Amino acid sequence: MATRDLGLTFAGGGNRAFYQLGLMNRWRDRLLPRTAALAACSAGACVAVVLLSGRQAETQARWHELRRGLSKNFDARRLLRGENPAPHGPIYRELLLTAMREGGLERLRAQPFPVLALTARIPRRLPTAAALLLGIGSYRLEQRLHPRRLHRTFATRAGFRPLVHDLRECQTPEELAELVLASSATPPFTPLGRIGGERLIDGGLIDNAPAFVTEQVPSVRRNLVVLTKPWSDPPRHEHRRYVAPTRPIAVSAWDYTEGQHVEAVIAQGEADSDAHEPTLRALLG
Repeated sequence: MATRDLGLTFAGGGNRAFYQLGLMNRWRDRLLPRTAALAACSAGACVAVVLLSGRQAETQARWHELRRGLSKNFDARRLLRGENPAPHGPIYRELLLTAMREGGLERLRAQPFPVLALTARIPRRLPTAAALLLGIGSYRLEQRLHPRRLHRTFATRAGFRPLVHDLRECQTPEELAELVLASSATPPFTPLGRIGGERLIDGGLIDNAPAFVTEQVPSVRRNLVVLTKPWSDPPRHEHRRYVAPTRPIAVSAWDYTEGQHVEAVIAQGEADSDAHEPTLRALLG
């Protein structure tokens, strides 16, 4: 029996995160028996849920149904009806609920390792609107000043704090959907998270590739971090390896219109598994 000492970290990235699902389609039988912890944020947490639910085909089919005929990612006319102008929240929620039906939640809860979702806790003294401006502003500023910095720090300096949940502790599909949506909360696309009295937004604000969360689990001795954008020079760590798309992924992170095809993103991940085989072998030993 393989020793469970491997960490898996899934970065956020909206639609691009389905690249991770492609890689795992090829690698899951080698990685999951060795996994001691899986940590993710934002859409990476969604990918983890789909992967571990055993309902990938059903979830992909539902994804297409929900987006059929959708031609806009933002419809100002919905504001006049008192509705969110973006369709992302309801579609995302239903996608997660689909993954958790017919035994999906039970399979996820039965995993022998923690499945950790990172959220960002809003500073308690800040009004929500001001906090969102501060958080998104600090993220964009760091992107501009330090475009090659993978693990970002500005939001933490601004007072946002990590809050981590083990998705295995969720008792219902609805509870799990609320947590993953909180980890992905990017108003107006997806709603502000509110759990346990805390206001939460996208965990990627703290670290969009949250390797530090995985490595807080004591049994993790090595960590595979799967990115969702090409990254030519990732940080160097003795017990951590990064894999990233070998070319840009040809979908927009927040484009939910009918023309976006995640199958091509999944196929790109599957194809890249061959290119990343030396990295995987070096990590596994």
